[in-house]
Amino acid sequence: MPVLMPSADVPTIDISPLFGDDPNEKARVAEAINKACRGSGFFYASNHGIDVKLLQDVVNEFHRNMTEQEKYDLAINAYNRNNPHIRNGYYMAVKGKKAVESFCYLNPSFDDDHPMIKSGTPMHEVNIWPDEDRHPRFRPFCEQYYRDMLRLSTVLMRGFALALGKPEDFFDASLAEADTLSSVSLIRYPYLEDYPPVKTGPDGTKLSFEDHLDVSMITVLYQTQVQNLQVETVDGWQDLPTSEENFLVNCGTHMAHITHDYFPAPNHRVKFVNAERLSLPFFLNGGHYSVIEPFVPEGAAGHAKNEPVSYGDYLQHGLSALIVKNGQT
Repeated sequence: MPVLMPSADVPTIDISPLFGDDPNEKARVAEAINKACRGSGFFYASNHGIDVKLLQDVVNEFHRNMTEQEKYDLAINAYNRNNPHIRNGYYMAVKGKKAVESFCYLNPSFDDDHPMIKSGTPMHEVNIWPDEDRHPRFRPFCEQYYRDMLRLSTVLMRGFALALGKPEDFFDASLAEADTLSSVSLIRYPYLEDYPPVKTGPDGTKLSFEDHLDVSMITVLYQTQVQNLQVETVDGWQDLPTSEENFLVNCGTHMAHITHDYFPAPNHRVKFVNAERLSLPFFLNGGHYSVIEPFVPEGAAGHAKNEPVSYGDYLQHGLSALIVKNGQT
């Protein structure tokens, strides 16, 4: 059962000290992360160093210029049986049934010579891209953005480590750039005069995506400033605020597993809003063979009881279960 969060307060945390050398300032950030993760489960990270205007410009240009044939050619196996990919590729809108569409890509380090690609290990794919003559800046931007977001997320994880009473570099080895299973999703929600049917939550709220827990270590999200997210609290479903310049951060179920829900994965959902907008999550994941022994964080009661699991197994089962619960995105 999901943990009901005690509040819907979402603080904005200046994370710039995590890039520096002042241990007192880092401890202050870690304390704020601890409070946020045990409050609503969400916080906004400010002073992150990412150009979010350029991000929006490139993604909007991509979605605006993609043809239906290009979308189909890149579509994942659920939409195009000629493509064996189940992660990287285009997730198509379906007329009369589904309006949202997206492009997901994986680690640029996964090439034909990567040992995980050579062995056919699940969850690893060599990225396919739209035609680079028609979309000249898309692939270079996306590959650099992936690396920038991995570095940002790794820095954030150093704050999480300190917040859990661990050494600052506690998570670093699991997040090596050569092997991380992290992904970027470039999701477009369109405005439509004739919108397909949407789902309705038990409380009557119309939804674009039903309640769920993120399958990740942490999720680092940038989105258009259109209010849509809700978190499940002890007082029911509550709206989360928006930001036009900061990244929204929350824990996924792997963080919940290794901390015994000291830092839970907040249950959240996407309200239906008929507006043109972007949702651009970076799902931070470990490498296939990485294993973090579950522990009792500093200051928490109880003892460790969760079994360790390799990140590859966790991710494969978690993503499959999410599709079963909420359907193919």
